[in-house]
Parts: sequence; structure tokens; C-alpha cells
Amino acid sequence: MSSELHLKNAEVANYKVQQIIDFKGNPLIEALPNILSPEEAFNGLSYFPEFDRQERTLPTHIRYHAILRLNRFFQPVMQHLDLEQRFSRLIRHGYISRNPLSPNFTASLSTGHNQLNGAKIKNDIRSTASSMTLMGFSGIGKTTAIERVLSLYPQLIIHKHPLNITQVVWLKLNCPHDGSLKSLCMDFFLKMDQLLGTNYLEKYGSKRNSISAMVTRMGQVARLHCVGALIIDEIQHLLASRDNNSEKMMNFFVTLVNEIGVPVMMIGTMRAKSVLQKDFRQARRGSGQGDMVWQQMKKDDDWDLLIESIWDYQWLNNKVDLTEGLNQTIYDESQGIVDIAVKLFALSQGRAIETGQETITPALIKKVARDDLKLVQPMLNALKDGRLSELEKYEDIMPMDIAEYLQHHQSKIDLRASIQKKKSLIAEQKKEVRISLVEKIMLTLINFDVDPLLAEKFTAKAINELPQSSEVEIVGRAMQLLAEAKNKKKINRTNEKDNKLKLVIDKGKKEQKSAYDALKEAGYIKMPQDDFAI
Repeated sequence: MSSELHLKNAEVANYKVQQIIDFKGNPLIEALPNILSPEEAFNGLSYFPEFDRQERTLPTHIRYHAILRLNRFFQPVMQHLDLEQRFSRLIRHGYISRNPLSPNFTASLSTGHNQLNGAKIKNDIRSTASSMTLMGFSGIGKTTAIERVLSLYPQLIIHKHPLNITQVVWLKLNCPHDGSLKSLCMDFFLKMDQLLGTNYLEKYGSKRNSISAMVTRMGQVARLHCVGALIIDEIQHLLASRDNNSEKMMNFFVTLVNEIGVPVMMIGTMRAKSVLQKDFRQARRGSGQGDMVWQQMKKDDDWDLLIESIWDYQWLNNKVDLTEGLNQTIYDESQGIVDIAVKLFALSQGRAIETGQETITPALIKKVARDDLKLVQPMLNALKDGRLSELEKYEDIMPMDIAEYLQHHQSKIDLRASIQKKKSLIAEQKKEVRISLVEKIMLTLINFDVDPLLAEKFTAKAINELPQSSEVEIVGRAMQLLAEAKNKKKINRTNEKDNKLKLVIDKGKKEQKSAYDALKEAGYIKMPQDDFAI
């Protein structure tokens, strides 16, 4: 990556007049965005994706894509404004002792350089950096919140002559799954290379470099590029570390804060509490920001604001207004865990589209929670029952991904629609074949001087009796049916005549006449001589 490329992704320093005496004359602080009021922070943190009501009329498979927009929705509440203000203080106060215009700054770089060369020199510059921790339940929105806060700051600021410094305002790393300090150092070098176009990973991240050498170089790179704050997420992974890696990493963070002067913010689930209390105590002594512990939201004004804001994002044919019953149901089924609440709202819409219900009801929300959030039910039940001590067992349980769920259920709908379409097509094709066959057989019968109406009638009967037979066989059967019908008609006519003669004879008997006389009088018997009468 060239230096020209990274300049395009950076912001050229725009120095602002500072009102706080400690911040005046420090270009690293003067180049930061202005300190925000709560109202400004609220507007800056908010993210409401675009929404068009006409999307509710779009086809099913299109609306599934729209629902994923909820992943980007962010409604700040009081705890987010508190986080923004704490981070603002963290990063600014960390720069006070690292003013590049101060002789102490050059001295600290020199100290770091000498340490790289093996000198046992300790930095005697008093650090103004501090640390803070953010702990909370999984899915409470810690990572999303800090990323929204970080979005208010440029990550790179270019200070031109005479400073010629590329300031890295913040760097966010994830704690390695195995809690390895070496992996963390390599990730640090990699992220710095991606930002700056440098080759620190190649120079310092090779396997032949020891952990202690990597740590020392990492500290010097942080000094050189004036890293404003280092954010370490998923700190609970230290619980999986071996060979005292947890203690080593925490000692390194203490060094970053106290000697190098880089503020450190740690984010983790409640499982990280034991690690932080045990191993991060030294760094926390200088903490001016305190610790933040985020538990589930209470059903108060903040909760109502969140649900009311998100409720407009409905892609169903039958939009439903938010009622207290719906609000309470979502709270009960999510227990105030924001991530679960948002995903439950999205998944309920997916289920409503899938089933054709096209509206949200309390019963639907409960069913979706029961069917699609099975993994988090133990955690939610512990919250409902107030068994907070049980929650540590479930801290790493997260609800299913919306996109994965919707893709799975969309494929079911698409497959169902495809099958139905294919069945309809096959039925149409069969119908066309049947019509064609009927026409051919009818034409054959008509050529045998069969009345067209009779030809149609007996063709249909023959095809129904022999659906898989050849055309010749069906024609033969139709002719046979026609002949049988004609014979039956003749018999019926004979029977009808016999019945009339019987009636005449029976009538004669009642009148005491012989059968011969009765038939003769009725005109059924003709005298032979009548044929010769003149």
C-alpha cells in the first residue's frame, strides 16, 4: 500500500481553538473534532436507514432483502451518550502528556528507540493516559455502540510541516481467541500497515521475534504514530489463555497506559469481570473514566424510544401500529437485550411474510422467539427469573444471524413457489396433451360417420378408462363403447315394446278377453285377408 493511497483515506489536520487550558497548543487535540454536546452526540450517533412505504408492496423475495436493513439501525439512548462523553475525555486527556511540540515527546521517542536497542531505560514522563472498561451481557450492543462512537472521529489525521506526523486517532483490535499476546501484537502491526501503508508486520511480526521484542516494538510504533486510544474487544477470550498469557497481556496494557501513555479501553462480556478485577487493577488506578457495566434495558422511556423508532420499519402488506401489548411482548421475549429485540422484530417480519400472515401479532412474536431463538432461551429464562448468577453460563450465546435466517426461510418460500409453478406448468402441459389427444380421436371417430357429439362423449370416456394407452387402443375402446351404447338402446326399445303389449293383455284380462282378442282390438294383430281386400 503506497503512502499516496493512505493519504486519500486520511483527514488533513484542521486545528481548532480549545477552551480547556490543558488542550491548548496541543496539535493532537486541536485536530480532533469538537467536543460534542449531548444533543450533538445524539444526532451523530443516530443511524436511521432509509425507508420507503412503497417497499411494503414489493414481491416477497425483494422484501426479504429490505428487512436486513435493520442490522444498520441505531437508536442512541442515555448509556450511549454516557459512553461517547467518557471516550471523548479518555482520548483527549491521553494526549495531554504527548504534545509533539513538547521536548518530552522527543525524549519519549528517544527512550523507546534506546529500549529497542536493548537499553534498560524507563520512561520517567508522567502519563496522563487512563483506562476504562465496558462490560455487559452478550447482545447488549457494546461493540455496535463503540463503533458508532468511533465513527465520530477520523481514524487518521495528517499533520503537515513542521510536524510531519501521521496521527492514528484510534485502533480497535479483537482479543485473540487463545488470549495470545503474540497474536495481538501481530494483529496490531497488520492493522497499522493497512492504515499507513507500512510494513511493520513483515519487519516485526515474524516467528523469529520474541514476544518481548514484539511488545517493545508495538509500544514504539504506538508512540511514533501518536495512537490516541487502543480499544480491545472480546477481552473475555483471556480466560482461554495458557501459560499466564492473561497476566502477560494485562501487564502489557498497564505498560501502554502508564509508560507509553496510550489510553486503553477494554470491552468484554460479564465473564471478563474476574480477569479485569484481578489483572487490570494497576492500570485502573489512574482511571478517570470509571467502569461501565451494561445489563439489560429496563422497560422505561429509553426502551419505549427504541421500540417506537424501529417500529416504522415494517415491510409487511398489513402494517400494524405499535400497541402496549406488542411493546410488552417484545420486551418479555428479549428481556431488554437490544440485539435480541431488534432481531426478534426482524425475524417476526420474516415469519409473517413466509406464512402469508403479513402482519405482526403478540402470538407471532412469541412463536418466533420459541422457534428461532432456542439457543438464548436459557439466558432469557435466567433473566426472567432474576437468577443473575446463572447468566455467566450463557454469556457466549448469541441469537441467530438475521441474514442466515431470512436466507434459509426465503429459500424455503422460493422453493415452494418454484415447486408450485412447476406443478402448474406440468398440469398445463398435461392439459394441452389431453386436448390434442381428444381432438385426434374425435376426428378419427367422425371419419367413421360417428355423430360429433357422440364422438366427443365416448372419446372422453375411453381416455379416462385408458389414460396410459396408445391412440389406437383408445380409438378401439371408444368404438366399442359406442357399439355397446347402440345395442343397449335397441334392447331398451324392445323392452319398451314388450311392456306395452303386456299392458294391453292385462287390460283385456280384466275385461274377460283373451290375449288374442285384446291385441287384435288394439291393432297389434292384423287379419290376413285384410291384405287382400278390394
